[in-house]
Amino acid sequence: RNPVAFLGRRSAGLLRHARERLGALIGARADDLVFMPNATTGVNTVAQSLPLAPGDEVLTTDLEYGACDATWLRVCERAGAVYKRVEIPLPFRRDEFVARVLAGASERTRLIFVSHITSTTALILPIAELCAAARARGILTLIDGAHAPGQIALDLDTIGADFYVGNCHKWLCAPKGAGFLRARPE
Repeated sequence: RNPVAFLGRRSAGLLRHARERLGALIGARADDLVFMPNATTGVNTVAQSLPLAPGDEVLTTDLEYGACDATWLRVCERAGAVYKRVEIPLPFRRDEFVARVLAGASERTRLIFVSHITSTTALILPIAELCAAARARGILTLIDGAHAPGQIALDLDTIGADFYVGNCHKWLCAPKGAGFLRARPE
């Protein structure tokens, strides 16, 4: 009835409240969260913002969601960077995952992009361990958590990804168009 009052006076407070509630659920500060239409949009946002130079690498696995793969392929091609996939054999060996992924890294690796729960196989990847190992090497991490919120307990501060995207419309049963991007304050 009064869109100016809603948009100009109420929406910021309502969005803040929603970010606080989401943050409490997923273990992140509200100030580190921004709403996105979905996780894929969040991946796109990071991909389009990451400064890549010719010869730089974005490292991933062969388990990733097709739309996100397509985004990274395009971004890397445009920058002259390399989108490098590490094969993850099935049956999945959780204890070998981090070493297998990091074996694909080089001094040119700028970012590791992996899913938290894979879309096609529903594997829960050990991302906290991967994020810690990547940080020790000075490599940024982007975790696609499209299927994680509401399906498994999350503590994004503990996971330590530089960027984490997720959907609220899947397992949290929120309306379509309810996703988020979390960026570490640093």
